[in-house]
Amino acid sequence: MARVKTRATLLLEIEEATKRLKAYDKAEAERIGNLALKAGLASISIPEEVLVRALEELAARFQAEYPAVAEPKTKGRRSAGPAQAGADGQAE
Repeated sequence: MARVKTRATLLLEIEEATKRLKAYDKAEAERIGNLALKAGLASISIPEEVLVRALEELAARFQAEYPAVAEPKTKGRRSAGPAQAGADGQAE
């Protein structure tokens, strides 16, 4: 059985995927931060530990209510059909 990809190619793919993941995480952090600002969390004087616990409880609540989106999918292709307008977070 012939090898399709070299080790160097696989390492490059991992590096590129890591960069994409970091960019995704940064964009999501900015989006959630903006939502927190809209909700008025920036003007509340509260210890960080308390706020983190409250956000963890909120995440657990929504993961329980919407189990299909509790964890990101790790397998499969994204192109399961056309995405809704604006689903990629970019302006049209």
